[in-house]
Amino acid sequence: MRALYEIDQEILDCVDEETGEILDIEKLDALNMEREAKLEGVALWIKDLRAEADAIKTEADKLTARKKALDNKIEGIKAWLLGALNGEKLKTARCNVYQTHNTKLNVIDEQSVVNWIQTNYQEPEQFLKFTLPEIRKDAVKAEIKAGKEIPGAALEETESVVIK
Repeated sequence: MRALYEIDQEILDCVDEETGEILDIEKLDALNMEREAKLEGVALWIKDLRAEADAIKTEADKLTARKKALDNKIEGIKAWLLGALNGEKLKTARCNVYQTHNTKLNVIDEQSVVNWIQTNYQEPEQFLKFTLPEIRKDAVKAEIKAGKEIPGAALEETESVVIK
């Protein structure tokens, strides 16, 4: 099969540039059918790729769920093992099991902690992460569509291809 640009060039060759008269209508019809078949083939290729990507995502989601189930099972078995060891160590040629003690911060009321830090420290950056606010684009878009001018934001028309 020929490339699309070759077909398009032959279609142009079927028309007299000066008069716009069609020189060979049968050839033009055949070329238009070939062009349509070529474009349909590309669209079907995109559909196939999309289906494959969806299948991969579905499989990845299944694998993620299986991993989470296994991680939960591991945690349950580890808790049982530590309970069975009752603080003792187990050391064999194939494994070494012992219990460690860690300290974890449990924040019960985040706003209270933030208020305390801001009250007691002039530079709270060592305790707090400051992040930029995220713009809700759908709300800003609605405001602009309603006629408001928002500096730094504008609506932009784009084109996309829909293949079903």
